[in-house]
Amino acid sequence: MSQVHPPPGHGGRQVKAVAHVHSEWSDDGTWPLSRIAAAFARRGYQVVLMSEHSRGFTAAKWDDYRQACAEASTDRVLLVPGIEYGDEDDVVHIPVWGQLPFFGDAPPTGDLLKQAADAGGTAVWAHPWRRAAWQRCDPAWWEYLSAVEVWNRKYDGIAPNRNSLDLARHNGAAPFVALDLHTRRQMFPLSLRLAVPGPATAPLPGCDDVYGGLREGGFAARAFGIALDQLTSGPAAPALWILERARRTAAQALR
Repeated sequence: MSQVHPPPGHGGRQVKAVAHVHSEWSDDGTWPLSRIAAAFARRGYQVVLMSEHSRGFTAAKWDDYRQACAEASTDRVLLVPGIEYGDEDDVVHIPVWGQLPFFGDAPPTGDLLKQAADAGGTAVWAHPWRRAAWQRCDPAWWEYLSAVEVWNRKYDGIAPNRNSLDLARHNGAAPFVALDLHTRRQMFPLSLRLAVPGPATAPLPGCDDVYGGLREGGFAARAFGIALDQLTSGPAAPALWILERARRTAAQALR
């Protein structure tokens, strides 16, 4: 079973987090932050790792957005600001979290990863099989990548992506699960068990606590409340992939 270790020097508690969520602040998003907070609080999440597209953002908008996330957070759920950076032709996507500046509309991926790491941020490779983004992989990236999305609900459906799993394992990157939520269609029981400081009875963590947990690798991917490695290495994995093939076949037939 996957183990979640608190960041060094901290006490230990774990919160339920969801990753890669877009709001109306993204160029293709529609949900207001208040609706996102309410929807995930109802589902028992305590932390929402937001991930707005870098397209159309500026440094000033990034500052305004961070304030908006703080104002939309409640005593039940924390909205954590983040940016999903795309490269120049929008193929490689890298969500980044941390107390970071805005790195630009479409920074070169290698430069982005190094700058984010130098500033204490956490970078994840999103949906590497979308538009064959994996083919652009520079081996130097792995020094700075913290994780790979091995299950992106929007693009991979109701099963993890076997190719992304192999990519993460081969390069020693942590597996990450993400909704890539733009509409209700991407709602799905994927989560991260995230280690943050403080006792179990403490109120919600702050953004700095979450950023620290991510930076130290204090997270573990889960689906349906089960550790991801149990699903991908056990008898459930073939069933999930069969169901996903059937879902795609049915969807194509209905088009």
